[in-house]
Amino acid sequence: MRAESMRKSLLIAICACVPVTLLGVVPTAMSQPKPSAHEAVIGGASAQPSAFASVAEILDIRGNEVGECTGTVVAPTLVLTAGHCAVNMRTGRVNKASGYRVLTASASGSAERQVAMVSAVLVYEGFARRVDDRDAALLVLSSPTSAPAVKLAGAGARAASRSGGPRAGLTATIAGWGKTTWTQSRPTAELQSATTVVQRPRWCRRNAPPFYKRSEICTIDPPGYATGACNGDSGGPLLAPNDSGTGFVEIGIVVHGYQRCSTRRPSVFTRVEAIAPWVQTWIDAYRSPAPPTLPTPPAPSPSAPPSGAGESLAPAA
Repeated sequence: MRAESMRKSLLIAICACVPVTLLGVVPTAMSQPKPSAHEAVIGGASAQPSAFASVAEILDIRGNEVGECTGTVVAPTLVLTAGHCAVNMRTGRVNKASGYRVLTASASGSAERQVAMVSAVLVYEGFARRVDDRDAALLVLSSPTSAPAVKLAGAGARAASRSGGPRAGLTATIAGWGKTTWTQSRPTAELQSATTVVQRPRWCRRNAPPFYKRSEICTIDPPGYATGACNGDSGGPLLAPNDSGTGFVEIGIVVHGYQRCSTRRPSVFTRVEAIAPWVQTWIDAYRSPAPPTLPTPPAPSPSAPPSGAGESLAPAA
């Protein structure tokens, strides 16, 4: 089946049967705002395919439900996404690889995209799902894509910012396949992108709890407060100009937001520099002639997450 025909039939099923749900758990104090699911870009515009050719759309088929996330191509057979797009956030069990379909840009630049199945799901070993920290995973494609790989901050590429992380005030770009409004009921037809601004860690700790300075970035779009991430953007990139200003470096992975994708609340991202060495290890492993030995999936947690927790961007069980 052609990639776009397959996507259309699956997303029609989403609308006709059940909504796309990317529900997870982020413990917060009762007085703090609760993070909500993030899937698509609010306040954005249709993205130029050539400018965002590394951005992938991820469909996760589970019975009569289809979860949707975004990701980025980091190697011909590896797509980087959020950890909560790869595990059951209630049990910690890794999702079955067989349920995924990954759509990537065509090498020719045509509207027709490549579609690949997934042979393995690799969750970052430092992912703390109960607090949504170091939220990252890799999907191993069954067949290579010809879409270009994105450059990762901390893996031989630097953003136009000082060392130690992106500077506050840096203008960055969100790209994703998520909703364009919280009330949107139909699938987003085209990849969306929007600009936003990196904030100081102290501001993020106060306005985006729980926030972890060493492993996260938060952004908001002042003074207009018009843009942000939403459901379906999970796993998508936060992109910053490279040192030369000739391209993008991925500095963040969409994790969560607040209050029904309100653009007056921050969007939170896993900091790519924090997980880049792990990603590079797998890129190197899949370059070798012999396939690497896959890690044993972590044992599922015996208990449910604490009550009163907010929502993250994880697919429903």
